[in-house]
Amino acid sequence: MSQDGEAPAEPRGALPRLRIVPQQRGFPAHIGPFYEVELEHGMRRALLLDQRHLNTQGIVDGGVLASFADFLLTRTVGDELGPDQAYVTIELSCQFHAAAHSGRWLYGEAQILRRTGSLVFAAGELFDQNRRVAFASGIWKLIEEP
Repeated sequence: MSQDGEAPAEPRGALPRLRIVPQQRGFPAHIGPFYEVELEHGMRRALLLDQRHLNTQGIVDGGVLASFADFLLTRTVGDELGPDQAYVTIELSCQFHAAAHSGRWLYGEAQILRRTGSLVFAAGELFDQNRRVAFASGIWKLIEEP
């Protein structure tokens, strides 16, 4: 977000259907901006990878991939629960399959696997234009208001 609160211009190479995800504050603002588009089978989320995301070896750091995975799955849980339900990540597992590189889009799609009275289980995959980069799964705990 710019200082005046407006969304930044769409980055070069962005798919025209992608729209910036609203309300990116706190930690996600350091990694993003994040984008999304609604598809027939659900939401696809995206992040344009750049130099900020690289590790000392010149490839995207695993922490960035894990953070994007948490964002992806958490937003999917939010799609399921709605805006009035508070929840937190209590477990996140990432399996890295391929290196991600600066200048490429990282995409993600996720789904809810199961829901109990107080837990939500979700999983998804991260991929670029050519291949799967990572698989992630996790558990979210619903928080009761005091």
